[in-house]
Amino acid sequence: MDNKVMARLTEAVSSGAPVRVHRSAIRGADRLDGFVVAASTAWTLIALCSDLQLDGWAAVRTADVTKVVRRGGTDCLTVRALRRRGHWPARAPEPGLALDRLADLAQGASRAFGLVSLHVERDAPNACWIGEVAAVRPKSLRLREVDTEARWRPELSKFPFKDVTRVGFGGRYERTLLEFAGPYR
Repeated sequence: MDNKVMARLTEAVSSGAPVRVHRSAIRGADRLDGFVVAASTAWTLIALCSDLQLDGWAAVRTADVTKVVRRGGTDCLTVRALRRRGHWPARAPEPGLALDRLADLAQGASRAFGLVSLHVERDAPNACWIGEVAAVRPKSLRLREVDTEARWRPELSKFPFKDVTRVGFGGRYERTLLEFAGPYR
């Protein structure tokens, strides 16, 4: 873990200022704009922000973070708009999520939000798989997927922990899929 990056993440948490998180160690990985709301040596939690509004959270492996760039201060338009709407400072979700192990993070997010998006960016940088965490094994997790038409797939998909680089949850897209898919029967 790069001490300079960890220091920048810690500063971003305490300042509440908007940032862009770069993960250039992963070819094709998205740069994430938002607010770092928690950081551990294993995973970093970002409240995503686009078009002047918060849109769920992304947890990324801290070791993959290569740069944290401030995108304005606490008086920039993004913060002023969020503050006026009662959404700033950005916060970690309640209940809190464990950021030390992927299994705990993914299960906690799935329990709290219903659906999570899993990203395996080293193999498929432009894809994600969305569903509920159905089982956790010693080295992998099983996801019951929802397709793009909000239909549950009957089979479980396996994701080795070592391959998962990002976990998303609580965003508009995941919430909409869950609204139309309903609980798995």
